[in-house]
Amino acid sequence: MTTPVRPSSFTQQEVDYYARRYEAEVKGLGERLWQDIQAAVARIAEHPDVGQVVPRTRNLVRRVPLRRFPFFLIYRRRDDFLEIIALAHTSRRPNYWRSRLKFD
Repeated sequence: MTTPVRPSSFTQQEVDYYARRYEAEVKGLGERLWQDIQAAVARIAEHPDVGQVVPRTRNLVRRVPLRRFPFFLIYRRRDDFLEIIALAHTSRRPNYWRSRLKFD
């Protein structure tokens, strides 16, 4: 059984931004990024605990790397879905997305 996955509004903006940016660099690269994101989403939907636990998040936040791009999908389990908190670059502005977390 797969778990529904939903991006936060912040994440959707990040995905759109990076897809446009990569597409502007090389035709088709934005589409390849999108496909890589979709593959990661399918992976976490099928196996929600596949991602590595992010330190100092009360073991509630996980990250999974994209296969061909230098990004992590940062996500957490909600009551009935997985929320993607960020599409975070692996080496730029580490932990910027932490301000989006509110622990219930």
